[in-house]
Amino acid sequence: MGTGSGCIPIALSQALPAARVIGVDISAEALAVARRNAARYAPNVELQQVDILRAAPTGIAPHSLAVLVSNPPYVLESERAQMRANVLDYEPATALFVPDNDPLLFYRRIAELGQELLRPGGKLYFEINEQYATAVRRLLAELGYAGGQIQQDMFGKDRMVTGVMVE
Repeated sequence: MGTGSGCIPIALSQALPAARVIGVDISAEALAVARRNAARYAPNVELQQVDILRAAPTGIAPHSLAVLVSNPPYVLESERAQMRANVLDYEPATALFVPDNDPLLFYRRIAELGQELLRPGGKLYFEINEQYATAVRRLLAELGYAGGQIQQDMFGKDRMVTGVMVE
């Protein structure tokens, strides 16, 4: 969820050729790029335009997903002035920013969708804003995920939170 140019679903499709891989994004422009990339590198990737804050992806049976991966918007609006021009010039604001008053907006919604879509033992992977690692892990625990782990990137910054659906 948050497919953008398609890098994550394409990489997953190449690494797991027998898997059904679905990429979801709100942006028609991003999906156009993802479609071009998928056609070249992973033609089996399915792509859907969905506003996940308002709807769920289609064609996925409840409690059937093994893995849900998301790099959602996580930069606070108040951090916009600190962003490098090369990011702001090429990334749409909808892919980057969340309201300062609700920084966990996308994490919460995607974790709720995971409750509907992930099978027991299914895993959720989030790229995160490093300052919210503990809050995202706590959110996952509150929503019934186990094993919440924070993983660091190559620079030692908290970058991912994972959880496992139980039930």
